[in-house]
Amino acid sequence: MTSTPLQLAALVSAGVPGLYPVAALPSTDDANDFDSAVIIDSADKRWRVRSPKNPAASVRLEAEHVILQSFTPGLRARLPFLVPTVVGTVPLQGKQVFIYSHIPGDPVSIETLAALAAAGPEGQESLAQKLAQNIATIHVFPTEMVEDAYLPTYSSQEVRQRRVAELEVARKSGKVPPALLVRWDKQLADQELWTFRPRVIHGDLNEDNLVLDGRNVVEVTGWSEVCVGDPAQDFAWLFASPDADFRKQIFAGYRAQMPQEPDQHLETRAKLYAEFALIQWLVRGLELEDLEMVTEALDLLQNLEEDLRALGELF
Repeated sequence: MTSTPLQLAALVSAGVPGLYPVAALPSTDDANDFDSAVIIDSADKRWRVRSPKNPAASVRLEAEHVILQSFTPGLRARLPFLVPTVVGTVPLQGKQVFIYSHIPGDPVSIETLAALAAAGPEGQESLAQKLAQNIATIHVFPTEMVEDAYLPTYSSQEVRQRRVAELEVARKSGKVPPALLVRWDKQLADQELWTFRPRVIHGDLNEDNLVLDGRNVVEVTGWSEVCVGDPAQDFAWLFASPDADFRKQIFAGYRAQMPQEPDQHLETRAKLYAEFALIQWLVRGLELEDLEMVTEALDLLQNLEEDLRALGELF
């Protein structure tokens, strides 16, 4: 069942005593899994509400709640960005609807991020450098945060095996271009490529989870996929940008920020994860029997094959 912003507003007053909604606005989110809204109350304060549409989405919200509780006041004070604060929950049809304090600002497109990074005032820290610092900050979180929250911890080889399993599911669909399968098989068989130090990662980092106020990242949201895993995963979203310089600046800034030099194949795996997002979308569409999702995934896979062939990366 889908909940409208007005219906979500009606739930908020039950989750936060003394809060009286007067308006409801749509909020950027994963529309396949969540209904979301920004609620304005009678004191002109804003709150964000997220309602899961299915059991898997509900699990994601519960996992996010657990990790957010791990952000102690002391840790939050040391971060260069804010993280969401859960202020209440409301049961709805056997699931929990979560209500968060709202931080002023908005997500922007990845094209806008790149443009802001390129147009920053000379002599000041660029947006690309700030993004690099944010990612580095997450990657040096203590692994105990994840372990104590009973969230997944993967070794480098377990990460590789998970990708192998995903590729096998996609292969069985018979819909993935053979040249792409050959490319990915070769990369997954390259043990050197998968030699890296696992770190705490956000796991779902992308432009939708970065709240900007001007050229500053004021909040990082979407913490439901946190785990100990491959740091390259938090860079995959950058390959949706056609601006290679923007990407290079972030990788360079990240390497300068990290206390230990990241492995030399970080960028290669990040690009692989970006490509794998297409087969993940295909498999999900097949599971949901969503023809529109499947068609979109097949078009994107065909475009990827053409682009890689033009770059001489397919044989």
